Parts: sequence; structure tokens; C-alpha cells
Amino acid sequence: MMESLRNFLTGPRLLIVVLVCALPFVFLGTSSLGTTFNSSFGNINGEDVKEIDLQIASNSTVQKFKSVYGEEFDFDMLDEEFKADAIKQELIIQKVLYSGAKSMGLINQSTELKIKKEIIKSPRFQVDGEFNENVYEAQVNSSGFTKESYIEIMTGLSASELYRSSLNAVNFVTDQELYQLASLLEKSTNIDFIKINFDNLKSEIVNTEDEIKSFYEANEILFFSDEQKSFKYLVLDQSNYSELIEVPDSYLEDGYQNYLNEFVNAAQTRISHIMIDKNNYETREDAFDSINKIEELIKNGENFSELASVYSEDIVTSDIGGDLEYFDKDIFPIEFDEAIKDLELNEVSKIVELEDTFHILKITEKNLSKPLSADEVKDNLLAELIETESYALMLDEFTNLEDMIFNNDSFDQISIASSKTVYTSDLYTKNNFDFESNNQAIKDYLFSPNTIIGEPFSVDLGDRIIIMALDKLIEPQLQSLESIKDSVINMITNSKAKEKMNLLATEIQSFSNDDEKNKFIDAYKYVESDSFVDVKRYSSLLPREVLNKVFINQADTIISEDASNGDKYIVTIKKFNQPLETDIQNIIEEYNTFSEEIFVTRMNQIVNNDIFESARVNLNNLIF
Repeated sequence: MMESLRNFLTGPRLLIVVLVCALPFVFLGTSSLGTTFNSSFGNINGEDVKEIDLQIASNSTVQKFKSVYGEEFDFDMLDEEFKADAIKQELIIQKVLYSGAKSMGLINQSTELKIKKEIIKSPRFQVDGEFNENVYEAQVNSSGFTKESYIEIMTGLSASELYRSSLNAVNFVTDQELYQLASLLEKSTNIDFIKINFDNLKSEIVNTEDEIKSFYEANEILFFSDEQKSFKYLVLDQSNYSELIEVPDSYLEDGYQNYLNEFVNAAQTRISHIMIDKNNYETREDAFDSINKIEELIKNGENFSELASVYSEDIVTSDIGGDLEYFDKDIFPIEFDEAIKDLELNEVSKIVELEDTFHILKITEKNLSKPLSADEVKDNLLAELIETESYALMLDEFTNLEDMIFNNDSFDQISIASSKTVYTSDLYTKNNFDFESNNQAIKDYLFSPNTIIGEPFSVDLGDRIIIMALDKLIEPQLQSLESIKDSVINMITNSKAKEKMNLLATEIQSFSNDDEKNKFIDAYKYVESDSFVDVKRYSSLLPREVLNKVFINQADTIISEDASNGDKYIVTIKKFNQPLETDIQNIIEEYNTFSEEIFVTRMNQIVNNDIFESARVNLNNLIF
């Protein structure tokens, strides 16, 4: 394990595992890309555009829409041309940023080193809290990468984001700008308004049977039932494979002995180091002279942590006194193990030489913990074995069934081959879909217009795999008037209410005499008038959409605006009131954060505009 990890962490052999952040595994759903990542679609700013670039841009675009509209947002429902433009814009931004990062030298050993450390710390690539190279390799291979190409891709993305942040890192808002912002948002208004209450107006409306029938017959298209679908399915459940696991002879005893052997050296010793990088010097001797002088300072009583912050050439740990956290044989070189094995707390090692670096190590902490009991360790080993092997057995069976799916075998043929119980779902519409596993992929398959009865489809839910096929389809049918009469009445009432509301608003605004207007208003129970003074733009006195309209208009203006609940407001803007100087000074600090957010948003827009203006786009055969 140690040797393979050293090979994985190329470059300087010492790698300090101190970063807490976990690298997002961004390539969700890319397993279908296979080995086509090398296909070229042209270039942007001289950088080749490959299929992986399109996939990254596509995933990034989808996530941006979901961050705005929520996780349930379906990007595929957008117009094809709009989707293609959005992905193309993201692609251009990413490649121009990559080009800029490359030209600035941000794609370097330091950036790559940080990515490797983040990978090591990522829970996605760990087993029992420790980095597992086999898991890492399996994860990235499943998405079409080698270990090295994944690091290369992630290093480029990291450098691109660093370059982007450097472009808008300046965060400067003047006192005058802050004052103007506070003045603008804190001003208030005096208004007169008339409100027509939609719900109260509706309660006054009466519909005759002839009207209801005529409306129904004239608008039959509105009264068809929703399409209904059900599906057959079988389930491969990981828990059902547990009883098939055979525990090898002496597996638990050997595992417990290995645990005891490793326990003595497991995360008990915390170390710090001072590093000199040979690559920063003309000769090895020059680098050794540098580390030798540091050793003399330590012998003379200088503080190790302070020396690390001044002289250590490890950019990751120098600012934290050279702290490497707890020693782990699977992470650190064997030379470190040899150097510290006889050291006591606060003792310092001799100079340690690796291929590219020199180090001085210090023991900063020693923890003596008690090992788990034999029963605890064996229980954990057995649970881990069952978890791993049952999942593997489930995947083995699924692989065989998946081959049948690819060979266009029917669901019935697959169910016979699997010997699994076949279930039938309830009939669902798009609006009442409530299957036990509310997975979007199941719903998308079921209600896709291209889904064929009996054609199998699989959904991986982690510890379960569902293989399903459309079983029954009930086409939309015209519903009888009796069954939907309430819905028809509501539609007619809404239509009449909106029409009457608009007529009332027009008539109210036609009055030039206030007395006549007030008399007209008083004649209707669902119309009222009032006046407010010093109303601010975020007041709860009026609906937000109405106030938004007020504050983009001028004094002595009359506006008519519908609220989201259907009510109509006719507002006369009497005047706007500027906040007092003392009021502004009392609240101006509250605007600091808000103004910074506005500034960052503005800078992002400027950066993106500049990126598009500077992009040299030469794309071909680009199909989204």
C-alpha cells in the first residue's frame, strides 16, 4: 500500500496531508463517455476542446441552473437551442480561464500537489477514514479516466478557478458609493391606493347551468384526464446477498492479528517538519548547506515552529509551524519512519534526505490509546466483508442482466433469468407519482414519450438496483362534466372575476372627481381605499410586486398592478421621502456586506464579458 501511494504521489516524495477540504467528484453521470475524451472539437484560445470539456461544461451549466431554481429543476425541459447556447457559453468561459491560468503559470507542481492532497482527504476515496488507492482508481476509471488524467483535469479546473478569483479579488467600495446605496434603498414613499379584492369579488359571482355546460363544451381540451402509467419491476437488493457470503478460514483471526500489528504505529505520533527543496538550489550541496544551517539554529535553542514558518520551503505547512498531523506509514516515506522511531516527545531528528528534499522532523505529540477488543475488531471485519462482497455479488448479477438489456431482451425474459419476484406499481400520472423510491430517473423513464411497453430499464440506487419496464398505459380521456363540475365552475368564476376586475379598474381610473370616485368605491364590498406614508420598499404593508413597481416610478404617477394572489392595486404615488442624514449614518454599516455582494456580482459580469470578448473560438462538429 505504501509503495503504491508513493508512486501515486509523484514529484517530491513527501506529501503533507493537512487539507480538510474534500474535492468534489464533479463528473456525475459520465460513465457513458468511455474512452472518447480525446476526440477534438476544435479549440478556444488555442486550447483543444475535447469531449470531457463538453461534459464538464454541461454538468456545470446544469448545476448553475439548479442553484438558482432548486434541485428539482429539469434542465432537459429547456429549449434545445437555449441549452446549447448556455453550455457553449460555459465552455468558452472555462477554456479561456484555463488558457489564462496556464499563461500565468498557475498550472504547476504546487497546484497539482494540492489536488493530490485533496484527493487523499476526500471521503469518496477512503475506506474506514483512510485513502485507498484501489477505490480511487475504481472511481475514476468508472468515469473514463486514468488516475493520472483525473489529476490533470482537476489541476486544470483548480488553476482556472484560482485565475478567475484573481480577476475579481479586488473588493473596493467607496464611502460615497455606500452612502448612495443606503440613500437609494432607505427612501420611502407616500401613497394613496385602491385595492380590488379578487377572492371577495369571486364570491359575488353566480354561474348558471347553461353557462357551465357551454364553457365545458367549448373548452373540452382543458378537461381531459392525465395520462396514467404503471410499470413492472424487480429489485436486486444488496442485503439479500449477505447470506451467500462465505468467510474464508482464519480470515477473522488473521485480520485481528494485522490490526494488532498495525495498531502500534497507527496515528499515535504527531510530527512537524522543516523542508528544503533541492529543486530550489543549483546543487545538492547548496540545499544541504541550507538545511544544515537550520539544524544548527535548532541545536542553539531556536524555536522549531518559528524556524519552520521562516525557513521551510513547504508552502502548505510553513504557515502552521510545519505541522504534518499524525504519522501514518501508508502516507509518509519509510525514511521518516526510521528517523522518528526512537524519538521521544519534543525531540528532533537528524537530517533526513529524500530524492528531492531534505527534512528535519520533530515529535510534537504522542497519544497512547487502547486497542479494540478482539470481538469488536472481528465484528467490524465481518461487517466490512459482508458489505463489500454482497455489493460485489449484486453487481455481478446485474452485469449479466444488463447484458440482456443491451441485447434488447424483454423484461419478461430478464425476470425469468433473474428468478426475482416481479412487482407491479400503481398507476401514476406526472402529478401524483409517489413510488417508494422517488428517484427522478424512474419518473423520467416512465413518462418519456419514447418509453415502450415491456422494454427494460435499470436504475442504480446504491444498495439496490431496480430493473423496470412500462406495463400499462391509459391514454387521456375526456372527463364527464359531472365529475369535474367544480373545476369548470372555478375556471368560469376566475375568468369572470378577472374580466370584471379590469372593467372596475378602468372605470375607477376614469373618475376625475374624488367624491364620485369614493361613492363608486363604496358601492362594492370588495373594493377599498387607503393611504400610507413613509412606506419603504421592503415594507409588508403592500405586496412586494406592487412596491417594486412603485419604486421604479416617479412621484405624481398612477400605476395599476396585479398582486400574486390576484388582488389588483391602483396606486397614486404622492411623493418620495429621502432618509435623514442621521438615519443613514445609523444603518450604513449594515450595507457593507450587501454592497460587497453587489460589487462581486458586477465584477463577475465584467470578467465574463471580458472573457467572451477575448475568446478566440474555433469549434467544429460540436453537437450538444
